[in-house]
Amino acid sequence: MGVLLLSVASATAQPAADVAFERGREMLQIGKYSEACAAFEESQQLRPRPETKFNIALCSEQLGKLATALALHRELATTHDTPARRAKSAELAAQLEPRVPRLQILVGEARKRTRRSPPDLEVRVNGVQVTSFDNVPIDLGTTRVTAIAPGFVEWSGQVRAAEEAKRVRITIDLERPASSALPETDEPRVDQPGSSNRKTYATIAVAVGGLAIGGGVMFGILARAAWNDALIACGGDSACTDDQLPIGQPFHDTAVTRGRISTVMFVAGGIAVATGVALYLTAPSERKNVAVAPSVDASSAGVTVFGRF
Repeated sequence: MGVLLLSVASATAQPAADVAFERGREMLQIGKYSEACAAFEESQQLRPRPETKFNIALCSEQLGKLATALALHRELATTHDTPARRAKSAELAAQLEPRVPRLQILVGEARKRTRRSPPDLEVRVNGVQVTSFDNVPIDLGTTRVTAIAPGFVEWSGQVRAAEEAKRVRITIDLERPASSALPETDEPRVDQPGSSNRKTYATIAVAVGGLAIGGGVMFGILARAAWNDALIACGGDSACTDDQLPIGQPFHDTAVTRGRISTVMFVAGGIAVATGVALYLTAPSERKNVAVAPSVDASSAGVTVFGRF
């Protein structure tokens, strides 16, 4: 019974494969290449044959799938069961070779300038794993590239080849998981990840310093205004009489206080700007969580650096 069912299924699949094959040939002859490829692929699934694969290569070429057609012809040039078809596929492969776009794949860890692939990296181009990253044949149009490696987040991207025989490039920048605590390797690095953070902190320090200097200017203006009020209260003289003192003294004290704050903020701002420049010019050897902030009160100024070193 099982043998009978198998025989019936095989007999049914073979005519269906032939029907799909003939439909593919008709579509190919009238220039409907997408329909032709779909029909040939259906036939190949039902009944794999070299002739069907050869026709898939023909319609794929017409659709701009040059790398796909090249791979099929290269395969048929060595596996086809007739010498004439092997020779024909070899000829067509040689004609396609210079027309196929090529992809160069650069691999490295994000934020590093070194381009060294991590161990056990797996890169797929349109779902097919590749081992050479320098000269990968691709079809015209959009190509999807994916990459996975132990200890890194899965990466995916796209690149587009718009012209035949052109070379395009894609860069895979692998990211470690945010919670990853993997130890650093001893491989040489041109730039350390912490350097980008250091530049961020430098920018913050300069910005804070600029604000402090601006505040110093403002308090200086206010101090001058209070001093002018004191002079007016004292009749234009810097020394008040006993009668004028109760009115002029508060303005004098306010002017002195504002002047001190102005001086403190100028000093703190200058220190913060200088610290920012130093942070920018000195890159750390490892990542450090650091923050910089000016410390200001009415009688002193400075910069506080805090974090994990």
